[in-house]
Amino acid sequence: MSAPVDLATGTAGCPQRVGLATDLVLVHKVFRRELRLLPALVGAVPAGRADRAVLLAGHYRDLATALRHHHHAEQHLLLGRLAERAPLEPAIRDGMQARHRRHEELLDELDAMLGLWTAAADLDVRDLLVDILTELADGVTDHLDLVEQRVLPAVDRHFSNREWLALGLRAASWIPLNRMAWMLGAMLEDATEAERRNLMSKVPGPARLLYRMVGQEQYLREMRELRCPDGL
Repeated sequence: MSAPVDLATGTAGCPQRVGLATDLVLVHKVFRRELRLLPALVGAVPAGRADRAVLLAGHYRDLATALRHHHHAEQHLLLGRLAERAPLEPAIRDGMQARHRRHEELLDELDAMLGLWTAAADLDVRDLLVDILTELADGVTDHLDLVEQRVLPAVDRHFSNREWLALGLRAASWIPLNRMAWMLGAMLEDATEAERRNLMSKVPGPARLLYRMVGQEQYLREMRELRCPDGL
């Protein structure tokens, strides 16, 4: 069994290839993981546990906001720039746009139903939410797989370091300051050693120290509350 890895630094290991889009792959890992976990977490809420429903609904809303911004940046920043330099095949481009529309439809359905569930933690509403969340998780995972297979390989060939950094800063500009530590912790959770080192090398020293002192434990505590409601 390998030793635990410090989320803020990573550990020494075999070299792994790091490209311009490595940080974007970490964002994809966050969506895959959190959307995969959510149906089971929602499905485990007993009738009447409105407090638990409210907590998970808040987590869903954070993910939904992030996913909407992510899709917008993908469509208008990444794909928009690539269209001028390395256009996608029309079938792939149109398919990705169709997936975005379907994800938005599912998010709208979830938004409309959450209020009913958080009011009383009704089991019938809960089960409907689980079905929609499962479809969303599957759809987003398939979409991100396609992006990584057909789009991201072109990034290193068609973007400079400076240009990609500027695009990333613009894409992340919506994140509230009080959620920056959460996003950093979420990206580090499933990162490889090389991905951790690459990401943390871009975080300013004072912010990196603050994350190690406060932010990492805040993230872990929040995740324990979400994922282990009985303190297990």
